[in-house]
Amino acid sequence: MSDTDASKRFFNPVGFQTSLPPALSKFDAVETVSVRYLTDRTRLQALLPDFFECPADPIILVSHAHNIGVDWLGGRTYHIARIDTQVTFRGREEAVTGNYSMIVWESDARPVIVGRELQGYQKIVGNVPPHVIEGKKASFECYDYDARLFRAELTDLTPIPGEKLNRMQEGWSKSGGNVALGWKYIPNPEGGADVDYVTRLPMEGRFSEVLTGKGEVAFDSPDWQSAPGSAHIIKALKTMPILEYKSAVITRMVDVMLPRDQVRKLQ
Repeated sequence: MSDTDASKRFFNPVGFQTSLPPALSKFDAVETVSVRYLTDRTRLQALLPDFFECPADPIILVSHAHNIGVDWLGGRTYHIARIDTQVTFRGREEAVTGNYSMIVWESDARPVIVGRELQGYQKIVGNVPPHVIEGKKASFECYDYDARLFRAELTDLTPIPGEKLNRMQEGWSKSGGNVALGWKYIPNPEGGADVDYVTRLPMEGRFSEVLTGKGEVAFDSPDWQSAPGSAHIIKALKTMPILEYKSAVITRMVDVMLPRDQVRKLQ
């Protein structure tokens, strides 16, 4: 429709040829605090698009991350809370397994917009305060405006031995880093979608420390007026029972890179 150079990538406002973020984004570090639990496969599958298949014993990952020293944000830090699970996409041409973020809340609108428009992350803006780590304990919360959505607590945190950390890094590197799956969906103003497809999202980095322990999460029950963008999401997440908690994890990574030029549309 326009005469915009098809060989270049722009973001709104396109008229100013806005090109941020770069094809390769670098973070000084990413610190992630996670609680994991086993849930019911049927309940989870009901919340997934039909082209994603969850495993027989699905794990829900409730996590909070500090993205520290982000280059394209002028070295700033922002915070993320998210709900992930592992899925397999079986397309016409290939099958890919990776983590799928059912919902991501972020404290900064800029990465929300880019993540949705380019990469296909299911992102919205949230009130995401920093997580807290004190000795062998940690906690985090997520809010929509002033309404709390959930709180997670971790205890008995212990660093894993250096040999195990090295094996973990070796496995990560051999697999090409983290592979995530996205669902890029942009609605059409007349109904349906202008864009609707699955994306493969790579990330690279190096583990500097990993701690494991115990963890629990409690979901709140905000009403629509208190949490207009999230109340329905939390209500749906609470339909998935917490059958068994798995080990909680804190990971600290450095030299983190997001190669956006390697994001692929899956068929």
